[in-house]
Amino acid sequence: MNKKFFVIAAVLFLLSRFYILSFPPVNYSDVFHDYRRYANMWQSGLTPYLKHFYEYPPLSLPLLYLPLLVDNLHLGHYYQNYRFQIFLLDCLFFVFIFKAVKKLKVPLKQKILSLTFYLVAPMIAKDFFYEGLDWVFINVFVLAIIYQSKAFLSWLLFWMSSAIKLMTAPLLAVFVYLKNQSLITTAKNLFLSFLLVWGLPLIVFRSSLQVMFVFHNQRGIKYASFPGFVVETINYFTQTETRLNQPPDFQLQGPVSLWAEKIIGPVFYLSLLLVIGYALYKILKPFFGNLVITVKRLLLLKPISLKQLDPYVFSLKISLIFILTIFFTGKIFSQPFHLWYIPLITLFPFKNIKQQLSFIVLAFLLLVVDTTDWIRLNEQLMVLNPLPLKFFSYLFLRYVPMAVLLILTCKLPEK
Repeated sequence: MNKKFFVIAAVLFLLSRFYILSFPPVNYSDVFHDYRRYANMWQSGLTPYLKHFYEYPPLSLPLLYLPLLVDNLHLGHYYQNYRFQIFLLDCLFFVFIFKAVKKLKVPLKQKILSLTFYLVAPMIAKDFFYEGLDWVFINVFVLAIIYQSKAFLSWLLFWMSSAIKLMTAPLLAVFVYLKNQSLITTAKNLFLSFLLVWGLPLIVFRSSLQVMFVFHNQRGIKYASFPGFVVETINYFTQTETRLNQPPDFQLQGPVSLWAEKIIGPVFYLSLLLVIGYALYKILKPFFGNLVITVKRLLLLKPISLKQLDPYVFSLKISLIFILTIFFTGKIFSQPFHLWYIPLITLFPFKNIKQQLSFIVLAFLLLVVDTTDWIRLNEQLMVLNPLPLKFFSYLFLRYVPMAVLLILTCKLPEK
């Protein structure tokens, strides 16, 4: 993959992104309706966290506010400026993604397929691609995986991703061991990188940052989530729930929903703990024969030999498992979440094209079903009373492919 190939890939990348910039969503955009409103609130003196509920972590603040500052200079307008800002970051991400794909120990055909997927998948999800924080969040997180051999830089990127969205923060417990450094070195890198990213927000906002968690705890089960699908399925038989016309969740309200909200929190956190436990089991498994040595390695008092796995490969695998688990057990699910697995699939060194294609095909299916209106169905058509077509379409076009993707991910190699 020489310079000529990079030029071709870069041209195709720009064409794909100009297509996305040229055709913004026609119905709804978080940027146009919510982000602009937040930025105007801050400009008027309503401080985030301190004077109003704000749902995102502090590194999202400059991303949402900078487009308004440019707008105030009479350059463009907020919506246009925000999308162009994400486009510029996307160009930067592409350079690093291309370099990472170039280094993959796979045949050239698979590298071309990876880059093709990275170019095409966003065009399918164009209505959500430059319309939020998700693409920046997941690419910064992926850069932390790409540069995990450079521990401090990797931790810095990891904390930056968590300061945009908190979703992947629990993976800290896994990445600590994949760095395979001493307790003192790990603590030093963790503390200094955390201080650089989270230090100023903690000084400025202090305990008020907790409103992020209050905001999410108060939200109900979103209509597009798997728990929401389960509640709606039960409601077909019970007819006890009422759909609330309140964005962004449009949740069902009733006795079944109330029961589901009580158990979904523990189920969600338990599922994440199981993923973390699975990852730690894979890392520490070779040492289980000696309890003392296992404990020492668990406490980072003794180096961990990672002969049984490749930190880069395993990081991608466990991150994909973690994300897909969130898809199934989280009470909140939005279409932009599908952007999260695009760079992870792009960068994974699949053992052959057949395996790679299985992931790409499933990803394309999910993107088409959840981020486009290409498939139009009469969802209220009764198929098997009391189950309408909506139940079967959601089950077989969304959740079965998602489950298959999760199963295939669990079967991926670790080195």
